[in-house]
Amino acid sequence: MAQREFCPNDNHGRSVVTVRFCPNCGEIVNGKIPIGTCSEEQHAKRRRTQSAYCVDCGRGLFRAR
Repeated sequence: MAQREFCPNDNHGRSVVTVRFCPNCGEIVNGKIPIGTCSEEQHAKRRRTQSAYCVDCGRGLFRAR
């Protein structure tokens, strides 16, 4: 398994994580939570909070221009 790059998000080290995906790197941090289905409105809200990935479905929120 390849070693992942350092992610500063605290979800990687917590024993209780309430989201499936890390908002910074998109890695699964709690595989027991089912993948969510999100609307574009929810993704827009997460982009405004500077999340790079959706914590429910794992989709990248910023597109290259």
